[in-house]
Amino acid sequence: MSSGADPYRVLGVAKSDDADTIKKAYRKLARKLHPDRGGDPEKLKQVNAAYEIVGDDKKRKLFDEFGHEAFRPGFDAEAARRFKNFSGFGGGGASFDIEELMKMFGAGASGGGGGSPFGGFGGPGGGFGGGRSRGPRRGQDVRATLELSLQEMLEGSERKLTIGGEKAVTVRIPKGVRPNQSLRVPKKGLPGEDGGPPGDLLLEMVMSEHPLVRVDRDDLEIDLAITFSESIRGGSVTVPTPTGTVKVTIPPCAEAGTRLRLKGRGLPKGGKGTRLGDLYLILRPTPPEDGLGETADELDELLDKLDEAYGEDLRSALSFDD
Repeated sequence: MSSGADPYRVLGVAKSDDADTIKKAYRKLARKLHPDRGGDPEKLKQVNAAYEIVGDDKKRKLFDEFGHEAFRPGFDAEAARRFKNFSGFGGGGASFDIEELMKMFGAGASGGGGGSPFGGFGGPGGGFGGGRSRGPRRGQDVRATLELSLQEMLEGSERKLTIGGEKAVTVRIPKGVRPNQSLRVPKKGLPGEDGGPPGDLLLEMVMSEHPLVRVDRDDLEIDLAITFSESIRGGSVTVPTPTGTVKVTIPPCAEAGTRLRLKGRGLPKGGKGTRLGDLYLILRPTPPEDGLGETADELDELLDKLDEAYGEDLRSALSFDD
């Protein structure tokens, strides 16, 4: 992001939007612009830089107060506020221009020689950092979203990522990460300046949609097709799950939508991820795809007997009459 670009405009959000709204906008753009999806690495870099400012509460407040000048080397927020509120310039309170302030102090000041025209203002040394040695500076952190499959979240994996469109990084995803969990990878962010250490890489985990599995917080749901005879008689069936094959018992006369709970076979929940959610099998009695075929006449007789077993109209209590 260029030094003058408005991070709110880059992310397509308003200055008044809350943190959740900004976070959702960032994640949407990051997924759209990711190189693996044919996105623009340069625009992704701008989006990451914008979120680095407004996605951090402290940096966002500084930007809202001072703009991009707040992130210039040597900037002192307290000293700038004192200068801004100072009313001794000719009486009625001088207008404040942070750009002019930074030209006089901090960014353009030479080390220790010239001093400040307001020597002593704010304490020894002028309080604006004009004579302060810049020294090594830590690199910026880089924020990004990482889309993982269900299996990667449950079992862990390794990913090769491209940072800033050019820097290749291998990241190990530990077993049992959770959706929306943040993973900090030390020293994989932007390089430091003047010998300072690099920043960190901050990855937010998001889970890609699965064709068979639905996610409900820490729990998982799978539709389980069963025959009509299994629905009526009950029985034992073998079911593949994301964490291995299990044998489950279907209760007799199971209704459509019945939920069978498999404890501890869901996603990690809270803390260190040692506790797991549950997996629910949703029973779906399913007719034959090709109809009844040659057995239609025989089945008609059996179905007539089945109807007789109900004894009364199942819908007799369904009425809106007073």
